[in-house]
Amino acid sequence: MRWQGSLRLTISLVLGAVLLLSSCTLLSNQSYVQQYPQYRGVKRVAVFVQRWPAYLQLPNQNDPGADFIKKSTLFTGPWQPAGLINPRAVDVQDIDDNVAATLLIQALTQKGYQPFLAGVYPLQPGPITVAEIMAKCEAINRGVDAILFCFYSPTVFYAEAVATPKEHQKRSHSLQEIIEGLNPGGNYVTWAGPRAAQAPPNSISHAFIFVSLTMFKALDWQPLWEVADSQIGGRMRVKLAQCPPASTEQNYPADAGIIQRLMCDNLTCRLRHLIPDAF
Repeated sequence: MRWQGSLRLTISLVLGAVLLLSSCTLLSNQSYVQQYPQYRGVKRVAVFVQRWPAYLQLPNQNDPGADFIKKSTLFTGPWQPAGLINPRAVDVQDIDDNVAATLLIQALTQKGYQPFLAGVYPLQPGPITVAEIMAKCEAINRGVDAILFCFYSPTVFYAEAVATPKEHQKRSHSLQEIIEGLNPGGNYVTWAGPRAAQAPPNSISHAFIFVSLTMFKALDWQPLWEVADSQIGGRMRVKLAQCPPASTEQNYPADAGIIQRLMCDNLTCRLRHLIPDAF
Protein backbone atom coordinates (compact mmCIF):
# COMPACT_ATOMS: atom_id res chain seq x y z
CA MET A 1 0.00 0.00 0.00
CA ARG A 2 1.05 3.61 -0.61
CA TRP A 3 1.19 4.54 3.11
CA GLN A 4 3.46 1.58 3.83
CA GLY A 5 5.88 2.73 1.14
CA SER A 6 5.86 6.25 2.59
CA LEU A 7 6.53 4.86 6.08
CA ARG A 8 9.50 2.83 4.85
CA LEU A 9 10.87 5.88 3.05
CA THR A 10 10.50 8.02 6.20
CA ILE A 11 12.26 5.42 8.35
CA SER A 12 15.09 5.14 5.82
CA LEU A 13 15.54 8.92 5.76
CA VAL A 14 15.61 9.14 9.55
CA LEU A 15 18.13 6.32 9.87
CA GLY A 16 20.27 7.90 7.18
CA ALA A 17 20.25 11.23 8.97
CA VAL A 18 21.23 9.60 12.28
CA LEU A 19 24.10 7.72 10.66
CA LEU A 20 25.28 10.87 8.90
CA LEU A 21 25.26 12.91 12.11
CA SER A 22 27.07 10.14 13.98
CA SER A 23 29.76 9.86 11.34
CA CYS A 24 30.25 13.63 11.29
CA THR A 25 30.60 13.67 15.07
CA LEU A 26 33.11 10.82 15.01
CA LEU A 27 35.13 12.50 12.28
CA SER A 28 35.14 15.84 14.08
CA ASN A 29 36.39 14.20 17.30
CA GLN A 30 38.68 11.66 15.69
CA SER A 31 41.96 13.59 15.94
CA TYR A 32 41.14 14.60 19.50
CA VAL A 33 40.43 11.02 20.62
CA GLN A 34 43.52 9.70 18.83
CA GLN A 35 45.67 12.32 20.54
CA TYR A 36 44.39 11.38 24.00
CA PRO A 37 43.57 7.65 23.97
CA GLN A 38 43.59 7.45 27.78
CA TYR A 39 40.50 9.67 27.80
CA ARG A 40 38.37 7.18 25.87
CA GLY A 41 35.60 5.47 27.84
CA VAL A 42 35.55 7.90 30.77
CA LYS A 43 31.86 8.27 31.59
CA ARG A 44 30.96 7.51 35.21
CA VAL A 45 32.51 10.16 37.45
CA ALA A 46 32.55 10.37 41.26
CA VAL A 47 32.53 14.01 42.39
CA PHE A 48 33.96 15.39 45.64
CA VAL A 49 33.35 19.01 46.65
CA GLN A 50 35.11 21.16 49.25
CA ARG A 51 34.40 24.79 50.12
CA TRP A 52 37.44 27.05 50.36
CA PRO A 53 36.55 30.30 52.18
CA ALA A 54 38.51 33.36 51.10
CA TYR A 55 39.73 33.90 54.67
CA LEU A 56 41.31 30.43 55.06
CA GLN A 57 44.21 28.56 53.51
CA LEU A 58 45.70 25.08 53.41
CA PRO A 59 49.32 24.53 54.44
CA ASN A 60 51.62 26.12 51.84
CA GLN A 61 48.68 27.11 49.62
CA ASN A 62 46.97 30.45 50.15
CA ASP A 63 44.11 30.09 47.67
CA PRO A 64 42.60 27.46 45.31
CA GLY A 65 44.14 29.08 42.25
CA ALA A 66 47.71 28.79 43.52
CA ASP A 67 48.20 25.19 42.39
CA PHE A 68 46.43 22.25 40.77
CA ILE A 69 44.80 19.60 42.93
CA LYS A 70 47.23 16.67 43.09
CA LYS A 71 47.19 13.21 44.68
CA SER A 72 49.16 14.62 47.61
CA THR A 73 46.88 17.65 48.09
CA LEU A 74 45.19 17.91 51.47
CA PHE A 75 41.54 18.06 50.47
CA THR A 76 40.54 18.77 54.07
CA GLY A 77 42.50 20.68 56.70
CA PRO A 78 44.24 21.51 58.70
CA TRP A 79 42.77 24.87 57.68
CA GLN A 80 44.62 28.01 58.75
CA PRO A 81 43.87 31.75 58.62
CA ALA A 82 44.83 33.03 55.18
CA GLY A 83 48.22 34.68 55.22
CA LEU A 84 47.21 36.91 52.33
CA ILE A 85 43.65 38.06 51.64
CA ASN A 86 42.40 40.72 49.25
CA PRO A 87 41.25 43.61 51.49
CA ARG A 88 38.14 44.00 49.31
CA ALA A 89 37.19 40.28 49.30
CA VAL A 90 34.29 38.82 51.33
CA ASP A 91 33.34 35.13 51.35
CA VAL A 92 29.69 34.60 50.34
CA GLN A 93 27.64 32.35 52.59
CA ASP A 94 24.70 31.98 50.17
CA ILE A 95 26.66 29.93 47.62
CA ASP A 96 26.85 26.72 49.63
CA ASP A 97 27.84 23.09 48.98
CA ASN A 98 24.44 22.24 47.53
CA VAL A 99 24.55 25.09 45.01
CA ALA A 100 28.16 24.41 43.96
CA ALA A 101 27.64 20.64 43.64
CA THR A 102 24.44 21.11 41.61
CA LEU A 103 26.14 23.46 39.12
CA LEU A 104 29.07 21.07 38.70
CA ILE A 105 26.90 17.97 38.27
CA GLN A 106 24.74 19.77 35.69
CA ALA A 107 27.79 20.91 33.72
CA LEU A 108 29.29 17.40 33.66
CA THR A 109 25.97 15.85 32.61
CA GLN A 110 25.62 18.30 29.74
CA LYS A 111 29.11 17.31 28.58
CA GLY A 112 28.10 13.66 28.32
CA TYR A 113 29.37 12.29 31.63
CA GLN A 114 27.42 10.25 34.17
CA PRO A 115 28.41 12.07 37.38
CA PHE A 116 27.27 11.42 40.92
CA LEU A 117 28.05 13.32 44.10
CA ALA A 118 30.32 11.04 46.12
CA GLY A 119 31.05 13.41 48.98
CA VAL A 120 30.87 16.96 50.31
CA TYR A 121 33.54 17.51 52.91
CA PRO A 122 32.98 20.01 55.72
CA LEU A 123 35.78 22.15 57.08
CA GLN A 124 37.24 19.66 59.52
CA PRO A 125 40.57 19.69 61.38
CA GLY A 126 41.69 16.20 60.31
CA PRO A 127 43.93 16.18 57.19
CA ILE A 128 42.80 13.87 54.36
CA THR A 129 44.72 13.71 51.08
CA VAL A 130 43.20 13.28 47.64
CA ALA A 131 44.92 9.88 47.30
CA GLU A 132 43.33 8.64 50.54
CA ILE A 133 39.88 9.70 49.35
CA MET A 134 40.36 8.02 45.97
CA ALA A 135 41.42 4.77 47.63
CA LYS A 136 38.24 4.72 49.73
CA CYS A 137 36.09 5.71 46.75
CA GLU A 138 37.42 2.89 44.58
CA ALA A 139 36.80 0.35 47.35
CA ILE A 140 33.14 1.36 47.48
CA ASN A 141 32.42 2.22 43.82
CA ARG A 142 33.97 -0.38 41.52
CA GLY A 143 32.34 0.96 38.36
CA VAL A 144 33.85 4.45 38.54
CA ASP A 145 35.86 5.61 35.49
CA ALA A 146 37.16 8.86 36.98
CA ILE A 147 37.18 10.86 40.20
CA LEU A 148 36.73 14.63 40.16
CA PHE A 149 37.80 16.92 43.00
CA CYS A 150 36.54 20.49 43.29
CA PHE A 151 37.51 23.40 45.53
CA TYR A 152 35.12 26.35 45.23
CA SER A 153 35.37 29.83 46.70
CA PRO A 154 32.42 32.26 46.25
CA THR A 155 33.62 35.82 46.75
CA VAL A 156 32.21 39.34 46.53
CA PHE A 157 34.63 42.21 45.98
CA TYR A 158 33.85 45.61 47.45
CA ALA A 159 34.78 48.70 45.46
CA GLU A 160 36.54 50.16 48.52
CA ALA A 161 38.50 48.27 51.13
CA VAL A 162 37.39 50.71 53.86
CA ALA A 163 33.79 49.48 53.43
CA THR A 164 34.70 45.82 53.91
CA PRO A 165 33.27 44.25 57.11
CA LYS A 166 35.82 44.05 59.91
CA GLU A 167 35.14 40.33 60.32
CA HIS A 168 35.68 39.44 56.64
CA GLN A 169 39.00 37.81 57.61
CA LYS A 170 37.26 35.48 60.07
CA ARG A 171 33.86 34.42 58.67
CA SER A 172 31.51 34.28 55.69
CA HIS A 173 28.77 36.87 55.14
CA SER A 174 25.33 36.50 53.58
CA LEU A 175 24.48 38.61 50.55
CA GLN A 176 21.72 40.34 52.48
CA GLU A 177 24.22 41.17 55.23
CA ILE A 178 26.55 42.62 52.61
CA ILE A 179 23.74 44.71 51.11
CA GLU A 180 22.61 46.06 54.49
CA GLY A 181 26.19 47.00 55.37
CA LEU A 182 26.66 49.00 52.16
CA ASN A 183 23.10 50.35 51.90
CA PRO A 184 21.54 50.54 55.39
CA GLY A 185 17.77 50.11 55.20
CA GLY A 186 17.86 49.20 51.51
CA ASN A 187 17.30 45.89 49.77
CA TYR A 188 19.84 46.35 46.97
CA VAL A 189 23.45 47.33 46.44
CA THR A 190 25.06 49.16 43.55
CA TRP A 191 26.99 46.80 41.27
CA ALA A 192 29.61 49.01 39.66
CA GLY A 193 29.76 48.74 35.89
CA PRO A 194 33.29 50.19 35.54
CA ARG A 195 36.23 48.62 37.29
CA ALA A 196 36.88 49.24 41.01
CA ALA A 197 39.06 52.31 40.41
CA GLN A 198 36.06 54.13 38.90
CA ALA A 199 33.34 52.61 41.07
CA PRO A 200 31.18 54.76 43.36
CA PRO A 201 31.53 54.44 47.16
CA ASN A 202 29.55 51.73 48.98
CA SER A 203 29.30 49.51 45.92
CA ILE A 204 30.56 46.09 44.85
CA SER A 205 32.87 45.79 41.88
CA HIS A 206 32.57 42.07 41.21
CA ALA A 207 31.24 38.74 42.48
CA PHE A 208 32.92 35.50 41.44
CA ILE A 209 33.03 31.77 42.25
CA PHE A 210 36.64 30.64 42.02
CA VAL A 211 37.06 26.94 41.26
CA SER A 212 39.90 24.45 41.23
CA LEU A 213 39.12 21.15 39.46
CA THR A 214 41.11 18.01 38.74
CA MET A 215 39.72 14.83 37.19
CA PHE A 216 41.77 11.69 37.89
CA LYS A 217 41.37 8.48 35.93
CA ALA A 218 40.34 5.75 38.35
CA LEU A 219 42.57 3.12 36.72
CA ASP A 220 45.92 4.75 37.47
CA TRP A 221 45.05 8.00 39.32
CA GLN A 222 46.64 10.09 36.58
CA PRO A 223 45.11 13.55 36.06
CA LEU A 224 43.07 13.79 32.85
CA TRP A 225 42.56 17.54 33.04
CA GLU A 226 43.13 20.29 35.60
CA VAL A 227 41.84 23.76 36.38
CA ALA A 228 43.20 26.12 39.04
CA ASP A 229 41.51 29.48 38.62
CA SER A 230 43.14 30.86 35.44
CA GLN A 231 45.57 27.93 35.08
CA ILE A 232 44.60 25.16 32.68
CA GLY A 233 46.18 21.73 32.23
CA GLY A 234 45.21 18.68 30.18
CA ARG A 235 42.64 18.33 27.44
CA MET A 236 40.80 21.60 27.03
CA ARG A 237 39.16 21.74 23.61
CA VAL A 238 38.13 25.41 23.55
CA LYS A 239 39.45 28.62 24.97
CA LEU A 240 37.68 30.11 27.97
CA ALA A 241 35.12 32.59 26.66
CA GLN A 242 34.24 35.91 28.21
CA CYS A 243 31.29 35.00 30.41
CA PRO A 244 28.91 37.69 31.67
CA PRO A 245 28.68 39.92 33.54
CA ALA A 246 31.40 42.00 31.89
CA SER A 247 32.36 45.61 32.52
CA THR A 248 29.72 48.15 31.52
CA GLU A 249 29.49 51.92 31.29
CA GLN A 250 26.61 52.11 33.76
CA ASN A 251 26.14 51.05 37.36
CA TYR A 252 23.03 49.06 38.24
CA PRO A 253 21.15 47.99 41.39
CA ALA A 254 21.32 44.34 42.42
CA ASP A 255 19.52 42.55 45.24
CA ALA A 256 20.65 39.29 46.83
CA GLY A 257 18.81 37.15 44.28
CA ILE A 258 20.33 38.99 41.31
CA ILE A 259 23.86 38.75 42.70
CA GLN A 260 23.54 35.02 43.36
CA ARG A 261 22.06 34.37 39.93
CA LEU A 262 24.84 36.31 38.20
CA MET A 263 27.49 34.42 40.15
CA CYS A 264 25.94 31.04 39.30
CA ASP A 265 25.34 31.93 35.64
CA ASN A 266 28.96 33.05 35.31
CA LEU A 267 30.27 29.76 36.74
CA THR A 268 27.91 27.73 34.55
CA CYS A 269 29.25 29.54 31.49
CA ARG A 270 32.88 28.98 32.50
CA LEU A 271 32.34 25.29 33.25
CA ARG A 272 30.77 24.85 29.82
CA HIS A 273 34.03 26.06 28.25
CA LEU A 274 36.43 24.50 30.75
CA ILE A 275 35.11 20.92 30.93
CA PRO A 276 35.96 18.84 27.83
CA ASP A 277 33.35 16.58 26.24
CA ALA A 278 33.09 12.93 27.17
CA PHE A 279 33.75 10.35 24.43
